[in-house]
Amino acid sequence: MSQTTNISEIGEAIYPHLNKPDVRFNEAGEYKVTLKVAKSDAPEMLKLYNSAIEDALKLAEQNHKGKGIKKAPKPYTEEGDYVFFKFKMKATGVNQKTKEKFSQKPQLFDAKKNPVPLNTIIWGGSKLRCAYSLVPYYTPMLGAGVTARLKAVQVIELVECKDSNLFSKEDGYEATPEPKSEVISN
Repeated sequence: MSQTTNISEIGEAIYPHLNKPDVRFNEAGEYKVTLKVAKSDAPEMLKLYNSAIEDALKLAEQNHKGKGIKKAPKPYTEEGDYVFFKFKMKATGVNQKTKEKFSQKPQLFDAKKNPVPLNTIIWGGSKLRCAYSLVPYYTPMLGAGVTARLKAVQVIELVECKDSNLFSKEDGYEATPEPKSEVISN
């Protein structure tokens, strides 16, 4: 199965970790985003994913003759009028062939294909297009499937938190500062 680079449809970013890797469940870090795409825009992507999943299943069956191979969970879910595609990339790791350590991050581009400045934080709700490859895997516990390996992201519409001061001043309750207690030392 060739690992060609595919380009997603435009979708809404859900919990993007594109500027800094998510290290909550994996200390090596992982860049990731779930892309919410309208089902009416997703038939070609679904066809591509499902074909890659079937190829991964056939490959696992060839490599593990005599064993019943189950299908791993799909890297997307369908809910109502939307399809939620999951993309991810390891932030750090060790190359299995060369045993060399590596560090990587997805390339981030704006709508005009210019690099996104490093200080730009991409928030959920941004409209994105992802460059990815579908990589087959097999584990006895999960089964055979594919993962959508993130390569680059094009930000079509940016949602960014520019002001952490969310509220305006209002008339009403006003807290009084706590008096500072003196530290007594011996």
